[in-house]
Amino acid sequence: MTPIPTLAVFGDSLTEGYGLSKQQALPAVLQQLLSVHGIPVNALNFGVSGETSTDGLLRIDSLLAAHPEAVILEFGANDFYVEDPVPKIEQNLDTMLTAFIEKKIPVLLVGIRAVAEIPKSYRTAFAPIFGRLAKRHGVPLYPDILAPYLGNPTLTLMDGLHPNEQGVVTIAQDMLPMVIDLIQKIG
Repeated sequence: MTPIPTLAVFGDSLTEGYGLSKQQALPAVLQQLLSVHGIPVNALNFGVSGETSTDGLLRIDSLLAAHPEAVILEFGANDFYVEDPVPKIEQNLDTMLTAFIEKKIPVLLVGIRAVAEIPKSYRTAFAPIFGRLAKRHGVPLYPDILAPYLGNPTLTLMDGLHPNEQGVVTIAQDMLPMVIDLIQKIG
């Protein structure tokens, strides 16, 4: 019997499932959708609400200690909310991607766009980070985790920012083809 591969989903509240149960969070929903497609995985939730890419970098060793066979890397929302310097964010994500690649762990980079409340000059500087990193490291990029749900009040919690249960399902369904490709790279 083939062992079930481990997929670590590493990020902030959008990974953790802010305001939702563990079974409604993105890792659990992806695991369920993959199962429906006959692809068994053990999806680990390495999401912590409020974290920036700097916080993620501080936690990377605990994620690597879990020996994931694939990783979904999702940081950036809290970084732009606190307007962390763009070069610092890019360097943090670059360091994490390098760590996964050196260990031959396939990775899906998840992008995010800075929302309209953030100053335009910052949004303009922030926008190309994920595309540059994906190209530099030769990894697939899911372009914008907010795109499937943000702005649709039926898919968000009362805060208008975080996805509700159906919002998470919408993200997971949209992301699924790229996650299937990621799992197929395990080897």
